[in-house]
Amino acid sequence: MVQKLFLDFSIAPDKGTYLNEEEVSLELRVTARETCNASLELRYWRGLVEVSRQIQDWPLQAGSNQREIIFGAPANLSEGGYGVEARLSSGGEEARCETAFDFLCDWAEFPRYGFVCDFTPDRQDAEATIQALARFHLNGLQFYDWQYRHDDLVPPTDEFIDPLGRPQSLQAVRDLIAAAHRHGMKAMPYLAIYAASAKFWHAHPEMALYDEKHQLVPFGEEFLGIMDPTAGTGWSTHLLAECRRVLGTLPFDGLHIDQYGEPQTGFNQEGEPVDLPRAFSDFIQAAVDQHPRRPVLFNAVKNWPIDSLTKAPVAFNYIEIWPPKITYWDVAEIVRNARRLSGQKSVVIALYIPANRPINNLLADAVIHACGGTRIEVGENGRLLSDPYFPKHEAMSPSLGEGIRRQTELLMRYSDWISPQVSENEAVQVTAPAGVFTAYRDAKAGASISLVNLQAGVPLSWNEDHAAPEEFKDFEVSLVFSELVESVWLATADQDSLTAASIRFEQIEGRLIIIVPELKIWDVLLIKTSMQVR
Repeated sequence: MVQKLFLDFSIAPDKGTYLNEEEVSLELRVTARETCNASLELRYWRGLVEVSRQIQDWPLQAGSNQREIIFGAPANLSEGGYGVEARLSSGGEEARCETAFDFLCDWAEFPRYGFVCDFTPDRQDAEATIQALARFHLNGLQFYDWQYRHDDLVPPTDEFIDPLGRPQSLQAVRDLIAAAHRHGMKAMPYLAIYAASAKFWHAHPEMALYDEKHQLVPFGEEFLGIMDPTAGTGWSTHLLAECRRVLGTLPFDGLHIDQYGEPQTGFNQEGEPVDLPRAFSDFIQAAVDQHPRRPVLFNAVKNWPIDSLTKAPVAFNYIEIWPPKITYWDVAEIVRNARRLSGQKSVVIALYIPANRPINNLLADAVIHACGGTRIEVGENGRLLSDPYFPKHEAMSPSLGEGIRRQTELLMRYSDWISPQVSENEAVQVTAPAGVFTAYRDAKAGASISLVNLQAGVPLSWNEDHAAPEEFKDFEVSLVFSELVESVWLATADQDSLTAASIRFEQIEGRLIIIVPELKIWDVLLIKTSMQVR
């Protein structure tokens, strides 16, 4: 068996996202079987168009090699996503790898949200942790359970014991925030809208929420107490002051506000009903008014109360999906509905799927991406968010991690066609075989159609283990399309290359018919139109 000359060839940007005109630093790594002189070629793409090319020599030593390539953004590069193809060759042997990067003025337009949740005093790996997350192109991080108490967020000393009895360190929090900022990521502190420590809860019954029997509402058997978040009341005023203290003490970038999905009704101490959806919206508005340049997020647990939250000034929609919404079709409708209600704001979905179900994870991501959303799923040194209690994250197989990364790079490379910044046009009817989920978008250069394979005898559920759907081969996709089509391209994260390939099509009497060669999980059709009108 002939040994390969190049092993483990990879490329990745040093930041999750870049500001306009910022230099892009790309790190290349390769293991060489022996010392050799290699040629390195890098090609940069904006969708279907090559925008730049670099060729240089790379003398390699036997063993591990590392190199930084600086891509000084040319003046003609604008905000948006770019793909990079790297080829390494020597003596007739070749290796290739790919990555992507983007320039964003506002990360909330295309959020790629991750998490950190380990703030122990002996933590020394902040830089390595964030570097690992940059390879997944994350541009925002939720700092989960970093706080001292739910009603007293900033600890009195740098080292402290949290409500679960865990030793924590504010210096660890600072180190992770600083590393996140160095790598193009925003740092968002977690807090809960209506949770207080049992001590505070019992000391302030006038701030508490009551049930229909006028009983206090606990969370977790006296672990926490549920408070009344109505605007202008004692608890709301107290928590807003805590938010000011957090943002005045630590270099966080905004606020990530949680709720628990229950209770959905309640009463104040006087027995008057509390309108929780309005209280949530009022709190968001107050937080935005007090911190106008800081993004504010709010968790719509079980997609509730989505009607009021989409009208509130959140930076983007954040939705935690739970049963009974268990099918991939349910997930699609939740993302689409939030986009409709919020004027096409971005959507981040929290969906907890075990790491040993890679097909479920990749199918869920494909459906979410197809509808204009992304998913919070990667954090803590590249581990998977598989449980609502974030510290229960799980190690991913290399193939699942690679699949998640490649799907993200597909979104970024073809961001002009399929990213959350491009709105879905649900009025366009796409005809495809049963079991093929479709999502159509109008783009500046034409249109795109996402195809997701949901073929099964019964609707597939994200929360139940299932095999990969049977692949589709050589099938038709068609739609009414009046513009003259110049070419149709297929891009997918399911093949060796993210580079789009030209595929067959024809236009007959105002209808566009496309022959799709293969669909494993997620394909994207890029329909490039001519300037002429048919």
